[in-house]
Amino acid sequence: METDISKVLRSTISTGKVLIGARQTIDAVKNGEAQVVVVSSNCMEQTLNELKGVPVIKYPGAGVDLGVACGKPYPITTLAVLEPGESEILSFGSTNE
Repeated sequence: METDISKVLRSTISTGKVLIGARQTIDAVKNGEAQVVVVSSNCMEQTLNELKGVPVIKYPGAGVDLGVACGKPYPITTLAVLEPGESEILSFGSTNE
């Protein structure tokens, strides 16, 4: 049975520690704090290039959809997971080379 990424994201946000936004996500990757990064389908290529060396989960929807999945009333193109909490988010990532 395939786990729904939206449910896993909500669990991560409610029980773990995340940073929302491209600037914060890039900083977390550079500082080695991000365990995994989630990007929307419309994330800019320039931003993706800054996320090397950390597992990346490509969310199938656009930023608006990712925002809704995270329970936020605004678009989200990137978010960094610092602590997964009680979620299984770390099992979704694949390394971005």
